[in-house]
Amino acid sequence: MRFYLMSSVTLVGLLALAACGDDSGTAGGGGEPPTGPVYVIDIVVDANRDGKVDPASAEDQDTEETWDATSGAMFLPNLDDDDADGVRDSDDNKIGSGTDSLDFSVIHISACADCPADTKGILEIDAEAAKHVRIFALADDNASWVPVLGEVDVCYSDDEEVEPVCSQVTRYEISGDRVISGADLVIEGRDFLRSPEGWSGYLDAGYAITDKDGALLTSEANPDGVDKVRMRVAPWQLFGNLHPFDTVWSSSTSSEFVNGIEDATEAAQITYETYSGYGDQWTQDFFQTGYFAVTRQDEEGNVVPHGMKVANARPWGRNNSDAQLPYRWLEKNYLGPDAAIIAIYKTKHTGSSFDSHGNHDLLPPYENGDSKYPLGRILHGSGIQAATTDFYAAQLLQGPVYEVETDWLYVGHVDEFLSYVPANTPRGWKLLISSPRLSREMLTALSEDGNGALLVHEGKSWIDFDTGGEYDADITIDDLLADPMVLEASQDAQALIDQEVDKIIAEVGLTDDEVIEMPNLFQEVSGYKVAYQPGTVNSLVFGDYIVIPKPFGPKVAGVDVFEKDLEDRLGGADSQLGKDGSGMKVYFTDDWDTYHRLDGEVHCGTNPEVSVAPYASGINWWETGR
Repeated sequence: MRFYLMSSVTLVGLLALAACGDDSGTAGGGGEPPTGPVYVIDIVVDANRDGKVDPASAEDQDTEETWDATSGAMFLPNLDDDDADGVRDSDDNKIGSGTDSLDFSVIHISACADCPADTKGILEIDAEAAKHVRIFALADDNASWVPVLGEVDVCYSDDEEVEPVCSQVTRYEISGDRVISGADLVIEGRDFLRSPEGWSGYLDAGYAITDKDGALLTSEANPDGVDKVRMRVAPWQLFGNLHPFDTVWSSSTSSEFVNGIEDATEAAQITYETYSGYGDQWTQDFFQTGYFAVTRQDEEGNVVPHGMKVANARPWGRNNSDAQLPYRWLEKNYLGPDAAIIAIYKTKHTGSSFDSHGNHDLLPPYENGDSKYPLGRILHGSGIQAATTDFYAAQLLQGPVYEVETDWLYVGHVDEFLSYVPANTPRGWKLLISSPRLSREMLTALSEDGNGALLVHEGKSWIDFDTGGEYDADITIDDLLADPMVLEASQDAQALIDQEVDKIIAEVGLTDDEVIEMPNLFQEVSGYKVAYQPGTVNSLVFGDYIVIPKPFGPKVAGVDVFEKDLEDRLGGADSQLGKDGSGMKVYFTDDWDTYHRLDGEVHCGTNPEVSVAPYASGINWWETGR
């Protein structure tokens, strides 16, 4: 195929020509039928979102230039690796093997049977979109696909923060025989939405037919000689606890931890993936999970979401080695069919603990007055990079984001004091909050009942980071209640938690019975607060299951009082928790050695995800019209 930068005065700026009248691209209307040739100047996309492109569909034709909650064609950022060659599919200039073709959207050129053989078709796309897409057409032999619009060459840098030098084609000439017979082209996104100041995500295309002298043919439907369509790239969406997770990731570093997660995932009949050989067990922190989706038809003709899960890499690794960057680990261990990877940061080896993804979460869908968040609302803590806030804002779906203060915490993450679980209530979920107050009340009650000599953290040890040695962590209830440092740190933490939770309650419109306390005390490290008892709110949620760090509370008659409280609090029928309201299925795992005494918990060490699916609200992103 050939590429042209057209210079004819009659062809310059197809997209700038004003659309007028019916834009269906086919001759029609009332009055006398035409007696001469009927020129069909028609480009068609899946504007009605039924998973197919149909020139005979009035919906596809009449809404092809619009984008709203009911109409508008879409395409995917093709950032997975369906042909399993270790390279994202968008980073080469071919349609790969495997299921790669499913990640392309069709652009159809309708047949113009009355067009002379010496006509030519011109397909033009806007210059900004051309930087971010690649469009393929069948080669002359009809046996292979070649890139003809957008970035037609390989435009990829092995360094994720270095912009490659690229060049784009914005116009493509279609041969006369294909103008007459009609043709299909396919489009993939090469990039995602990064900033409100950058690419809007829209692609505008115009199609025209010229005669042998280069003049535009016209029709009753297109008196200006141009038919136009608009498409939009799928935005990224963040997963939240109400998504129907089918997979959980974690490091295999601790067999005790793995066994606890495995018990819960087996009971829930979901996949548990573990990894080894990477020096970062903080699986939640070094990559963030979300997805891209559009509509497709399945083999039975049903319209279904289709797309890919997406891992967003943290900008820094455990050291300054490029080889240890999360993006590099994801390239080797995550990238694959329907599993995409992205990096949104501008400079590698930058940022702080605030940029780890335990500091980023999603309030589930809610409405409060005029505020409506059908796909949930991104929530994050203090200090994150500007590139991340730009990225969230560019998606338009789960924002404006809500920020809470986390700079009082030693690690600085929202998951240290907040989480969410499904509930059989009008809202569909309840908020979990860390509560030093509740922990102190429980310990005090035990002491008053004559159990003050019982041990907290029995059999556990702390790390002495100065010497590298260990020392006993067990302590009696009475001695713990007499420890001014723990009690003061817990009191301060409670005041700060109350401050942030009160703001969230007001913002969301939560009632008192939609907030559930999770007990644990705090301690102070270098002037910041961190969990002293295992942070029970810092848990893994999937479906009606919750995996909580074993609290290693005092045992009465052989029963851990804190475990029993959490089982009753979350698992009882009066909690209204779980989809049917009968309670969550509560599991505990031992995260002490590998996570708790290193200032993290279960949520920090796990990462759940799901194949493409709507949120629990049943709403797809395109139905929001955003």
